[in-house]
Amino acid sequence: MDIEKEKIGFVTDEVCDIPEEIINENDISVVRYKLDFQELSEIPGNIYQKIREGEKRGIKNLLIKTSQPSINDFLSVFKEKLEKFEEVLCITFSSKISGAYNSAIQAKKFLEKELQDRVHIFDSLRGTGCEGLIVLKAISLAKEKMPIPNIISNLTKEIPNVKMLAMYKNSRWLEASGRFPTIGNMIINQAEKIDIKPIFGFKNGKLNIVTIKRNVKELSIALFEEFEKTTRNARKAENKIKIAITHADNIEEVEKLKTMILSLKNTEISFVNLLCFPVGGHVGPGTLVISWKQ
Repeated sequence: MDIEKEKIGFVTDEVCDIPEEIINENDISVVRYKLDFQELSEIPGNIYQKIREGEKRGIKNLLIKTSQPSINDFLSVFKEKLEKFEEVLCITFSSKISGAYNSAIQAKKFLEKELQDRVHIFDSLRGTGCEGLIVLKAISLAKEKMPIPNIISNLTKEIPNVKMLAMYKNSRWLEASGRFPTIGNMIINQAEKIDIKPIFGFKNGKLNIVTIKRNVKELSIALFEEFEKTTRNARKAENKIKIAITHADNIEEVEKLKTMILSLKNTEISFVNLLCFPVGGHVGPGTLVISWKQ
């Protein structure tokens, strides 16, 4: 006797930064990135603890190497999910930044034809808490019995309303990771000496500098000021703002940011979590990110 399958199973990658308890509650399958800690591999703790201890020990190469999930990583998860669910919706990190979306697309092609039709892949064009909020939105729509084509249509319309503000603690990690051209590093380093820092956000699926903050002493205050200004009209219109805070081992500033956010009307914190290591290893300890959907 065949066991009746559940309707929709969800797959995502670890850049979504959704906390483990929410992942378990919703039976979300998370595909991991590959990490090579290099000279930090023998140091215990998470990546941020490794980096800080590595600095104390005078280790010169504090960077980790990362690579996207493979086709086989997605393929094995798809097969596992299809055993239990009628259909699968996979939501990935922005294809403009990572190859995870393409790996998922290629993995689907290795399934039998009748199984391919049951797997749907969505490019979030976002990452970290933004991607996580999109995944949670998809799950809430599925609970309302919405079919996958309608969920995808809804998410596509939602993407412009899912925003992020991010600030690093120290520019040295971006410089070392090679994520900026040389001229960009020079400008950012000079600006940092006089307490000027850029705030990053997503535009067309890519990371861009959205504004510059002067006299930055605390990341939480700088981010809150920009968040308050950016969401003011939406909050006045009584729109509920759902928020995710992610961070690179910066609990003190997280608590300050949470308190300031919750002092505003029409705000709700969906989750707080560590910034995933494939991203955090490049932006470095102390980075603070606020993502929201309005």
